Amino acid sequence: MMKSPEDPLRELERFDSGGRAIRVETFGKEERAPSVIVLHGATGVEYANRFIAGYARSIATRGFVTHLIHYFDRTGTHYADDATIESSSHEWREVVHDAVAFIRQRRPHAAVGVFGFSLGGYLAAAEVVRNEEVGAAVVLAGGLDEDSAQNARRGAPVLILHGANDTHVPVSEARKLEAALARTGHPPVVHLYPGEEHIMSLPGFADVLMRSTEFLRRHLE
Repeated sequence: MMKSPEDPLRELERFDSGGRAIRVETFGKEERAPSVIVLHGATGVEYANRFIAGYARSIATRGFVTHLIHYFDRTGTHYADDATIESSSHEWREVVHDAVAFIRQRRPHAAVGVFGFSLGGYLAAAEVVRNEEVGAAVVLAGGLDEDSAQNARRGAPVLILHGANDTHVPVSEARKLEAALARTGHPPVVHLYPGEEHIMSLPGFADVLMRSTEFLRRHLE
């Protein structure tokens, strides 16, 4: 575990998945606080999706311990185009599953939730319908892959947040996720943002932060 001199709230850890070392940026210190896994989108962590680290840090200051998973480390990916997503999603889902196990081992008394944006939202949704260790999930601008949708058996509290004008991941993807979750007997909470696109405005993202924090606190504490 390595502490960050420029950010005392942040520690860098690693765990193994498929023989590869996966980086985890962990934010927060409270021993009994719930854990929230945070999953970035297709542009990774270092580039346009660095805002997702800001999200992880922000909700850590609101009473959580957050774990930003560099799941691209498994496949050596920097940017995921459609072909890469098709070929690598199975390995990324394994990383997320291994991340849950790693965090449960490190923090056995803490409940675990997942927050995912875009591609990360698909991975978060796929994990919550499979893994009993995940207590709740927030999916921002994401959906659910077809295989996971067809085999979804497990229900849990899920919050779906989506820009109504999103052309990158259209609202129809959120509706498919909603329908798959409803079939498990646990219909999700859905909030659409009028006028918002795939990348939220600052007011929109502030609302995402508020809604997701309240939802995760309600279902994980």
